[in-house]
Amino acid sequence: MSWVQIVWPMLAAASLTLGLIHALIWIRQRSEPQHLAFACAALSLALLTVLELLALHARTPSELGALIRWMHVPVAVLVASLVVFARLSFGTKYFALAAMALALRLAALVANFTSGPNLNFGVIHEVGRVRWPGDVWVAYPIGAPNPWVILAQVSNLMMAVYMAMILVATLRSAEPQVRRHAVIICGGWLLFIGLMMVSALVMTFNVGKTPFIGTPSFVFVIAAMSYQLGSNLLESNRLAARLRESELARLQGERDLRHAADAAGLGLWSWSIPDDRVVGSYKARGWFSDHDGECELASVMRRIHPNDRPHLRTAIEEAWDSGSFTTTFRLARGEPERWITVTGEMEFDAEGRALAMRGVARDETDSRLSGERFRALLEAAPSAILLVDDAGRICLLNAEAERMFGYAREELLGRDLERLLPQSMRASHVRHRQMYSLGPTKRVMGNGHELRGLRQDGTEFPIEVGLNPVRFGDQTMTLAAVTDTSERRRKDAELSLRRDEVAHLSRVTMLGELSGSLAHELNQPLAAILSNAQAAQRMLLRNPEDLSEIGEILSDIVENDRRAGDVIRRLRTLLRKGAQDMARIDLNDTVRECLRLLRSDLRNREVVVVLDLAPGLPPIEGDAVQLQQVLLNLIFNACDAMAGEEDRHLTLHSLGRRDHVRLTVSDDGPGIAAGMHERIFEPFQTSKPNGLGLGLAICRTIVESHRGRLWAENGAGGRGAHLHIELPAARVE
Repeated sequence: MSWVQIVWPMLAAASLTLGLIHALIWIRQRSEPQHLAFACAALSLALLTVLELLALHARTPSELGALIRWMHVPVAVLVASLVVFARLSFGTKYFALAAMALALRLAALVANFTSGPNLNFGVIHEVGRVRWPGDVWVAYPIGAPNPWVILAQVSNLMMAVYMAMILVATLRSAEPQVRRHAVIICGGWLLFIGLMMVSALVMTFNVGKTPFIGTPSFVFVIAAMSYQLGSNLLESNRLAARLRESELARLQGERDLRHAADAAGLGLWSWSIPDDRVVGSYKARGWFSDHDGECELASVMRRIHPNDRPHLRTAIEEAWDSGSFTTTFRLARGEPERWITVTGEMEFDAEGRALAMRGVARDETDSRLSGERFRALLEAAPSAILLVDDAGRICLLNAEAERMFGYAREELLGRDLERLLPQSMRASHVRHRQMYSLGPTKRVMGNGHELRGLRQDGTEFPIEVGLNPVRFGDQTMTLAAVTDTSERRRKDAELSLRRDEVAHLSRVTMLGELSGSLAHELNQPLAAILSNAQAAQRMLLRNPEDLSEIGEILSDIVENDRRAGDVIRRLRTLLRKGAQDMARIDLNDTVRECLRLLRSDLRNREVVVVLDLAPGLPPIEGDAVQLQQVLLNLIFNACDAMAGEEDRHLTLHSLGRRDHVRLTVSDDGPGIAAGMHERIFEPFQTSKPNGLGLGLAICRTIVESHRGRLWAENGAGGRGAHLHIELPAARVE
């Protein structure tokens, strides 16, 4: 099945559906004959689509001629429907022109059935075939044109002129809805008529081997007309519904207003000024009247707190000039104290005399209490709280903000936030604030950068700022919570110092365990130095003139001295006590340095070291001594885990990536017990009889202080442990 056999039936079905829908609408609403005219046009288009599909697949000249003849019937109905639809929609203007076009169309229809195979051709010699996209072949007629076809073309031309004149006349109308309706209807029909004329002429005179094609374009015109009619129908239904709702609202307005006021806790009141009568709803009477009936203004004043009566009288007097007033006062009775807010408007007669005052009263006690509680919480907050508008002005602050920055509240309200920042940060902060206002979110300010505040006396101090957008109606403001981190930083520095001392103690303890191996490392070069020196003495006594061998002996003494010096240098480095000394480090060099220090100990433990170090690792930034301590501790633990094994292999594997470096220390021991993969890094967790359980805890602390991570896992089959160190690569400068 080709796409033509799918599209044309779909277009016919769409037109048929639209026609039936509007036919049903006309049956339900006989006062809208436009729907009937549209239904006739849509049903005719559906029939034209079916005939056109059959013509595209015709095989003989007679079959194709008959199908083209019958196409003129739905075309005539379309023209008649259009004339009726236009007359109903736009009136009888230019209707004579439309009637002439319709008469010519009917004459063309008669000629269609009385002259030749159809109105377009006097004779059809053969059926041509033309290939469309998708390898689809369709038929087109080849023959001599029928001279009577001029009737249809003149009719089409007159219809086009009729539609154009209606469109031009309607566009001058002041009603946008009518203009839009004319553009959709007349413009769509002008498009269809033009396409239909061109298609008929092209087919009749065999120009370009093209069959008659007019349906697809007109289906969209029909759809647009249906949309316009449907929109008008929906709009009329909506207006009718609104009219009914308005009538019901008018009839039930007073009752609904009373119920709404009572439900919202509002009191409606009015004061008739000439006869001094005050009436109100149930709530208002409970607040202002001693009884359920009417009362005088003096009676209302007695229910007001004595201290607030002058303020209320002043507000009423000012309303004589401004026409309205709003004021808040307390009631004279009741515990706890009750606050009422009253809003009123004056009514004047034609001569400007005051007739009445009407308004609404509401209980503001809870909101006042809430405001007082909010203020109490704001003042009790341990952080400095600042409420800032989108222009960067401070609208609210608490007492801690005054204390932290050294300003009085009046000195900061309405001022720019940047005055609380050092001069070096102000320009960049303005840009950041403007960017934040485009998409405010809850977040911590700074993104890892150090923030500093500026006190009134000019001193700077470190701060942390949390931001949270707050909406007040249609305005978004930012709530900033500022914390002075000076004390925290002091404690962090003290804690870091204690941590370094514990790490130093751990290194000293570790070197104490290595004392035997280190002594052996020193004894070997010292013994070699002594032996070489004694040999040199003997040679000098035996033959003082032979100095060639003496030179070789002295070279050996220098080499062994350098070897002993390296051991002592490594010991001094590990025993060094001080703050972190960050530098760019090659992790592979650190591994080799540790293995040189542990060479004798590993030989004594019969541990075979397997090095799998990736070349060209990116450098890391860290403290070489602390990282050596971590690596030594992991190697010691691995050797202790393999103490009971026959084959002892220690594997050190390094791996580099663009943004991080990973080192893995693996052993052939029994592995880590289930559930202990994280607990081994907790303080005082150890499986050694004489261990304190601080080694791995210190290692993790050191790694995390280098912005890295340390974790453990077992090898394949649960045998052996893998300790992974991952550290970020140093920033490229």
